[in-house]
Amino acid sequence: MESTTDHPPIPELPALEPGLQLLKAESYSLGPLHTLVVDHASLNSGRAYWVDTHSHAHTNPLAQLAPDRRVCERIQVARAFTPFQHTALAEALAETVNTDTSLLVLPALDGMYRDDSLRATEGTDMLVRVLASLAGVARKYNLPVLVTRSQKDEFSEPIETAATEIIECEQTQFGPRFVADSFETLVYPVSGGHLQTTLAFWERILQARQPLYETAQTGPQTPGVIANGSN
Repeated sequence: MESTTDHPPIPELPALEPGLQLLKAESYSLGPLHTLVVDHASLNSGRAYWVDTHSHAHTNPLAQLAPDRRVCERIQVARAFTPFQHTALAEALAETVNTDTSLLVLPALDGMYRDDSLRATEGTDMLVRVLASLAGVARKYNLPVLVTRSQKDEFSEPIETAATEIIECEQTQFGPRFVADSFETLVYPVSGGHLQTTLAFWERILQARQPLYETAQTGPQTPGVIANGSN
């Protein structure tokens, strides 16, 4: 699609709809996951709660991608270091979330439950339990829950089964392309027709969407809290 003005069109990113949203991508580090979270937080008022594992919630990339410092202040991160901590934090969301919440983020949702210390089917049972809890919160508050998985295999199948929508991000010679049931990214117009999917690239994408953020509500401005999970 060609622009009819001297300015390039604003790149499109998928809107996160209510329900469990499974993001499938080749790589989540400093890329699609962080971009979707920052984009959603920039366009919606309210807090985003991030239950983190394996250091997915890098603060520097989030701060670099955010068009305004206040966006990061509304992203609260709790970190889990064991499967039991992760379950406790995920289930605590039911008591934490309210009508002011706009997004829940749980990357590598299956990762902790692959721990060798868990007995037989204990990991699967804990994963299914967490999925049920998240689905209940999403229904009650009509909000999106963005998740990824650490591996695509039989163990992580319950995540895809529970997902209300799957967002796929694939790399093309023109840059990343998001595809969902009702969305498909248009090719980003750049000189030479090629893109590198570095953090700087995602930053340019969000900068190009700045006019959208300027019209969105900024939401509460109290500082976010980065907390460690506990069993």
